[in-house]
Order: sequence, then structure tokens, then C-alpha cells
Amino acid sequence: MLDDEKAISPVVGMILILAILAIAISVISSHWFPILRKDAEIKHNERLKDEFLDIVTVYSMLDRNESKVISLKLGSNQPSFSHTTTSSTLSVRESGWIKINLTYDNFSYSIGYKLFRINLSIHNSFIPDETLVFSEGGIKIYQGGTNITRLNPNLQLCFDNASNTLFLGVDNFTDNFQEVSGNGVAFLSLNMNSRHLNFSNCTGNIRIQDEIFGDEWRDIMSELDSNGVFSFDPSTNTLSINSPINVSLTIRDFKVALS
Repeated sequence: MLDDEKAISPVVGMILILAILAIAISVISSHWFPILRKDAEIKHNERLKDEFLDIVTVYSMLDRNESKVISLKLGSNQPSFSHTTTSSTLSVRESGWIKINLTYDNFSYSIGYKLFRINLSIHNSFIPDETLVFSEGGIKIYQGGTNITRLNPNLQLCFDNASNTLFLGVDNFTDNFQEVSGNGVAFLSLNMNSRHLNFSNCTGNIRIQDEIFGDEWRDIMSELDSNGVFSFDPSTNTLSINSPINVSLTIRDFKVALS
């Protein structure tokens, strides 16, 4: 009987050890692993947002007929015991337009340009979803029904009294809607071609609709309204040119490719 008890004791001890290990693994799995996963998601989100902000730098440094490529890692570097929970979407689409109507020397000039936006939507199960939007050199962040201007846009609309010239810069979107999603690496290519148009002794109007930075455009046009040369109608976002002036347009034609 004593020998049987000695034989059973190691088995019981092993069962107890396995039971303790099972409980410990269960506790670690339910508490520690989620903490590590959440920490990984937070760090990845911050890295991804920093990568997205690089678009502003590339945008500001693009020269005539130049193309730059940015890579963004849409998925996070998860620990090996965890599956990836991040699934981000990168898209490019039209964000508004600028229409210009000018009359000069008995000629009429009418043309429209498309503005564009680059969206990065970050989705995961640990922290609130966020959407970052780049447009016209600025960044907005949308989260929980609110939006924050992270970087102000580079809007070009000003009047120089000395030369009697209105200067307007336009980011013209010449491509089509594109989108990529998932948790891999996405590549964003920006190609820009710059050109200039000049008109003398013009009257006419400029109408701007911009779903991202419309308020900023309205503020600029409202300030020009204080000058007797212009009048601004906020109901139609139209700046009218009442007295003959020179108009200098800088058009930056953008092609944006996602892969």
C-alpha cells in the first residue's frame, strides 16, 4: 500500500502543477496578452500617423514634373501570439472645385479645376477609429464626430495693390478615385506638374467649393471683400472682381497613384 501511495504522489503532483500552469496561462491570456496587443496597436497608430504626415513634407517639396513615393504600413507589428486587428483604408478622391470666369479684351475665359483629398482611415478593436485627411497642404483628423485641424492648409489667394494683381494657386486633381485597404504596406505616389496663366485687365468671378477647408477659403475671400475691387457672396462662395485687375494663376496638376 505504501509503494502504491509513493507511485501516485508524483502523478498527483504533476496534475497539480499542470492545473496551476493552466490557470496561470488563462490569467495571462485574458489580461496580459490584450494589454500587449493594445499597446502594439497604439504604437502602430502613432507610427502610421507620422508616416501620413510625411505627405505634407513631400507636397511642399515637389517641383515641376516631379514624382515622389511614400510607403505606409497599414497593419501593425503584432506579437506572434496575436492576430492583426488593424485594417486601414487609404483613398484619394475629389474634395471640391474652383471655377474661374474672366472677361478681358472682349474675350471670355471659363474653366473649372478639381480639388482633391487623401484619406487614411484606421480601424481596430482596441482604440477609437480615426480618419486623417490631407488636402491642399493641410491635415485634418476626424474622430468621434469631431474634427481637428492638425496642420493648416497652404491656400493661395491674395491681392497685390502695387501690381494690381490677384494671385491664385490651385491644386488640380487630374486622376480618378482610388482606394486600397487591408493590413499590408501601401504605396502612395504623388506626381505634380506646375503651370502658370496670366490675364490682364480682367473682371469676372471666382467660385470655390471645398469640403475640407471651405471655411478657410471663405475667410480669405471675406477679407478681400474689404477692398473695393472685390465683393464676396457667402451664400454661393463667389468672389466677384468689380474693377479691371490682372490675374495670375498657378495650377499644380496632381496625379495620385495607390498600390
